[in-house]
Amino acid sequence: MTPRRILIVDDEANQRFMVEQALRALPFEWIISTAASGQEALDSLALNQPDLIITDYHMPLMNGLELIARVRERLIPSRIILITAYSSPELYDAAQRLQVDHYLTKPVPLTLLRRIATGTLDTRSAPLPGSTC
Repeated sequence: MTPRRILIVDDEANQRFMVEQALRALPFEWIISTAASGQEALDSLALNQPDLIITDYHMPLMNGLELIARVRERLIPSRIILITAYSSPELYDAAQRLQVDHYLTKPVPLTLLRRIATGTLDTRSAPLPGSTC
């Protein structure tokens, strides 16, 4: 089986590192890359299309929803997990309209993130318990 590709997008280096290390601890041969901004993520999509994008919402210049909208405009079929500390009904509704697979509110336990990432890559079924969208 071809290794799955994951792109982690967050403007905070410690958050990118923490999510990356949490996923690398799992026994899968995933190819994990990171981006420090929405624009950097879009640039990387020109080279490789990830199976899963995990993005923060609150980032300067281009927030996570704007990134997701651009991914969808390009018809990139990546599954998407949006993580936010700024949850609101409006943000949730916008995430649903953009067909986000999972909408998670910080703080996200790493065990939950691992389970959701694994399940999202393994299936096209309904969201896992403990997440929304």
